[in-house]
Amino acid sequence: MACKEPARAKGGRGGRRSYSSMPQVSLRPIRISDAEICFRWVCDPQVHRFLGLLQPARTLAQERSWIASILTDKEHQRGFIIEDEQGRPIGTCGLRGIGSEPGIAFLGIMIGERRLWDKGYGTAATTKLLDHAFLELGLREVRLSCHRENRRALRCYEKAGFRPAVYEPDRRRSRRDEVQMSARRDAWPARDGLEPETPADGAIPGRGQAQPKAGRRRGRRPSEIGT
Repeated sequence: MACKEPARAKGGRGGRRSYSSMPQVSLRPIRISDAEICFRWVCDPQVHRFLGLLQPARTLAQERSWIASILTDKEHQRGFIIEDEQGRPIGTCGLRGIGSEPGIAFLGIMIGERRLWDKGYGTAATTKLLDHAFLELGLREVRLSCHRENRRALRCYEKAGFRPAVYEPDRRRSRRDEVQMSARRDAWPARDGLEPETPADGAIPGRGQAQPKAGRRRGRRPSEIGT
């Protein structure tokens, strides 16, 4: 999904994104009850066209099974539903392979509502998920792979802070049409001030929602789940 370029914030370090210029999305933990809408999204040929190595669920039962696998393995993966400003589900995102290598995870995202493509929601959700990965989970690097022809997704990832990288040069499944990218914590322009703790229910609130009391900074499907 092509995403609008976030405006530069006035002052501060060069390259810092202006969060107020992006759609205000929220991330909440995925639930089994989300299976129906997720299955509707992946049944759309335009949505699952660039799911990379991931094979979309063929039945609602398979979709429920995929969600259940996330919920029973929170140590190594986190799954979220992306909600728009009105709290409506518009897609999924998450991290997988957490800790497969120290401090590293793999990112995936899908904006399932095609009417919202090209409106910045992918960049906003990716940025919020990176905040969670670096500032809450304390990861040092987030990686992804993307189909080379998915220009919309590539632009979205670049705007969110990802850069081309070769982190598995010899892997057997690597293909010429796959682009590898990564975002590193030491190059991540975090927001000003202390970051809020993630609420107990695991939701990551959007701008304008009630924020928990600020705390100290602390410190996922292959990377491309379609954008």
